[in-house]
Amino acid sequence: MLGKGDTMKEKKQGVNLQIRSFTGSNGKQYLVFRTPTGAYNVFAEVEAKEAARDCGCTVTGNTRKMWESLWKQ
Repeated sequence: MLGKGDTMKEKKQGVNLQIRSFTGSNGKQYLVFRTPTGAYNVFAEVEAKEAARDCGCTVTGNTRKMWESLWKQ
């Protein structure tokens, strides 16, 4: 219940980012994001451990530990 002088805040709305995946003729997977303004961003699928090593991870172990160490940097 709102008290005297309180106002109701409008609920925040998302950015409506749309995501789809496509398979190229080479067999690679592509993750495509479309923004509300019509811009497209494309990401190619890579093996997560390989990507972590490429980003400078020196931790060995499972993928989660590798990315957690990078995230903390």
